[in-house]
Amino acid sequence: MARGGKGLAWGILSLGRAGDRAVGPLRYGVGRLVKVAVWAGVGLICLTGVAWAQNPVQPTTVSPIPAVNKAVPSSSPGDRMGARYVIAMDDLLEVYVVGLQEVSREYRVDEEGRITLPMLSRPVMAAGLTLDQLSAALRKDLLDAGVLTDPQVTVTVKSSPSNTVVLSGAVKKSGVYPVYGRMTLLELLTESEGLSDDAGSTAIITRAEGASPVPGSPARTAQGANPANLRTLQVDVRRLWQDGDTSFNVDLYPGDRVMIQRAGIVYVVGGVNRAGGFLLSNNQEQMTVLQAIALAGNLTRTAKPAKAMILRKVSDAPGGKQEVPVDLKKVLSNRASDQQLLAGDILYVPESGAKRTLDEVFNVAVYATVWRVPL
Repeated sequence: MARGGKGLAWGILSLGRAGDRAVGPLRYGVGRLVKVAVWAGVGLICLTGVAWAQNPVQPTTVSPIPAVNKAVPSSSPGDRMGARYVIAMDDLLEVYVVGLQEVSREYRVDEEGRITLPMLSRPVMAAGLTLDQLSAALRKDLLDAGVLTDPQVTVTVKSSPSNTVVLSGAVKKSGVYPVYGRMTLLELLTESEGLSDDAGSTAIITRAEGASPVPGSPARTAQGANPANLRTLQVDVRRLWQDGDTSFNVDLYPGDRVMIQRAGIVYVVGGVNRAGGFLLSNNQEQMTVLQAIALAGNLTRTAKPAKAMILRKVSDAPGGKQEVPVDLKKVLSNRASDQQLLAGDILYVPESGAKRTLDEVFNVAVYATVWRVPL
């Protein structure tokens, strides 16, 4: 490298000498300055070569890439369902073996609690084991059979008839929902798209005594349990769903039955400013006549409060209805006691000059708006 640098320097020096002869004596001083700069550059190049020879640059070392663990966990580290879920008969399991498509598929646990893999000579007992335990058993059987030298097995649950929660009542989508891990009441309501418009404030959860929050546990279901061994929980579902009060967000157990009560409805029709139905918290709550009139925006100018009537559905009454007279004029003037309205009652306030009869009110307005509404 030093020899190449010296050759370059002599080339530059030759150009400098040619320049001296070309520029003449008047440029002699400038030519000498060029010569000094060239010789200084040559000296710097030589010193750099000597320093490089004494301290050569060390080659860059690259750290080796750490080996990747090929083991596939049975479940996410967060819930560890693989270590908690106990397999039951009739469960549908999915078995995945790395590099072995012939075995990787779904298996139904038979009535003896076993599953049968095509490359194993005998069935494998699954019922009573956790998902992780079955994964370990399958790894051992595949290794003993000489199918693979290092089997990597994952077992997950696809469906389980026994690990379910039944949701009914005033929700948008009632039905049977699977429980494969921890589930809360709020999560169940979210899956069912929330409460219906006529939902009350109470959720009743029916649960077997000794039920376990762990999916797959033996005493996990309320289905077919002795009624004496059942217990119920009541939760204010409106405060949970509408107000977001998480103190009412209880855990649900496999086998629970959740029923959302429908709210009672009181109807006010006739000579009021806002006729319609008004929700109660539940079917047991009551509303007074004055409260119903206030919710309906008070009476109109043409209303006849002295002729008001409560129409009540009574199965053993003639025609299936009972007519209870209410003198609203006296009630409003505090000369008569306020009366209680029950869920499903219709408070009818006639108007002056109305042509409809009481039967027409019941058969048309009441039947069309009330009896077709589920209670």
